[in-house]
Amino acid sequence: MNHPAYLSRRTFLAGSAVLAATAGLGLFGCSTAGTDTAAPNAASNADEPVNAYYENAVIYTVDGQDRMAEALAVRDGKIVFVGSSSDGQRYKDTAQNVVDLQGRFVLPGLIEGHIHSGSPDFFDFSLIGLPTADDELAAIKEYVDAHPEKDTYLGFGYMASLYPGEELERGPKKERLDEISPDKPLLVYSFDGHGAWLNSKAFELLGITPDTPSTPGGEIYKNEDGSLWGTLADSAMSMTSKYPVNQENVADGLATFLQGLNALGYTSIFTPPGNGFFPVPYEGYQTLADREELTMRVRGAGIVTSWQTDEDLAKLEELKKKYDSDALKVIAGKIFVDGVMDNESALLSEPYADNPSNYGETGWEQDPLNQAAAAINRAGMLAHIHAIGDEAVTMGLDAIEYAEQNVPNDDERNAITHLQLVKEDDVPRFAELEVTAVADPYWHFKEPHYWESKESPALGERAEKMYPMKSFVDAGVTLVSASDFPVTSNPNPFYAMQFGVTRNLVDGKPYDVPDITDMDDPAYLLWPEERVDIKRMIRSFTADAAWALSLDGETGSLEEGKAADFIVVDQNVLDAKPLDIKNTKVLQTYLRGERVYDAATAEQ
Repeated sequence: MNHPAYLSRRTFLAGSAVLAATAGLGLFGCSTAGTDTAAPNAASNADEPVNAYYENAVIYTVDGQDRMAEALAVRDGKIVFVGSSSDGQRYKDTAQNVVDLQGRFVLPGLIEGHIHSGSPDFFDFSLIGLPTADDELAAIKEYVDAHPEKDTYLGFGYMASLYPGEELERGPKKERLDEISPDKPLLVYSFDGHGAWLNSKAFELLGITPDTPSTPGGEIYKNEDGSLWGTLADSAMSMTSKYPVNQENVADGLATFLQGLNALGYTSIFTPPGNGFFPVPYEGYQTLADREELTMRVRGAGIVTSWQTDEDLAKLEELKKKYDSDALKVIAGKIFVDGVMDNESALLSEPYADNPSNYGETGWEQDPLNQAAAAINRAGMLAHIHAIGDEAVTMGLDAIEYAEQNVPNDDERNAITHLQLVKEDDVPRFAELEVTAVADPYWHFKEPHYWESKESPALGERAEKMYPMKSFVDAGVTLVSASDFPVTSNPNPFYAMQFGVTRNLVDGKPYDVPDITDMDDPAYLLWPEERVDIKRMIRSFTADAAWALSLDGETGSLEEGKAADFIVVDQNVLDAKPLDIKNTKVLQTYLRGERVYDAATAEQ
């Protein structure tokens, strides 16, 4: 049986990790907050009353001068003053509401740099948290047996690592699902979003046969006799895009998802598609926007593949035209250059240590990749490139360099995300090309029971130097943090900040190991030279993330004229001990001056 700690980093807890953030939080007494939303036609004149004045706070503005402040005034959803209490007195004198923050710490609203839109309502069942293959199979059977009225079944969260023999690498076989559902299609997505497990009827429904060719960078696994094994990997998962998905509760599921993110301090997100199998549910977001219930500024992307590039680019332009409001905007084309380290499909410049004939996979040749990046920029969108391995990073940089040289007036803020391995010579290229490095600090440590069993054998000495961060900072690269939820089950930004500062274990409980008491404890410490300070980690969730999404004129820092996106937390994160950063609790979250989360209300 695999250790349950395997579940912590690359899992989808059916929303529970996000929603748990709303429980058990205390809040200082405050009777006037919550009524500070400006009237639509409120005057903008400097002499007019403000809707709300927040005082007695420790405010980290994250502006260009790293200013600290004591008070904040909001009118019509925008900041009209941030500074000292004495300078803010004239705003206080005429404020409709005066809120005493009782010394609490205030930050700009946080921005998630790469998160997949997820809700348990999209699936019939979840297997997350089940420790054995038998438990997974029992859960699937229980659901199917209890719902004979359904025509198809859809689940999430299987783990190939729980299955024996060849199934460990390829994923479980279709016959296991055929026994449970011999007459109706049954499909289950893997916990990491890079695999799909189908029964025979699901293959039939989707028209996938032993003669169906795999997509570039993907795999339709087959038996030695050529028959279908039962799983699809990486880009081949795009073949499941027409599988029926529950659409009835998407908007409500998204609302719950966003409320959980508000509870973690987020006011803006960038949400790209998954691996081609589950597009961003834009219609659900639009429904929330139409209801005026969208509690998050949403920026999104469409996918561009190597095998249908022109069609994908046309769809991308349609998305851009359709979703183009301040609340919901499609701004990017996402490109997968390689796969993932888990199944050794990440593209490396040197072979895998445990498989010297394998360098990983890519679905792209360099020239078509160049053309795709240029076409995305030419359409007025940024290229958001998935690259895990160092050779994939080089390919991504080469494509962006081509776009920079061949697209007139190209000022798109392109990005490369994940960045597990990066060649030393490629780091300064990020700065030269103004490419955003979107990191996943939640992964920046030697994960118990995973690093030693998977990453170290696969990469050898390279496993000691994964996930650079400080190198990017020192080179002047814009650094953005992201969770890649649901790959990271708990997108708590303060966990990420602690990971970035310590590059060590943050919480031992999911792994059944003791917590560390020294940030230099060597057991799980990964490349400590790449630690960054807390201010840089905060910037990666605020000002730098806003710049990367072209939101820097509106949010990301607390400055006059910008939106009143801010959070109130229970401790001064700048002064917190490194191992205590994770304990930071969000007390209130404001979007455009409107309170969208209040811990005191949430716990009732």
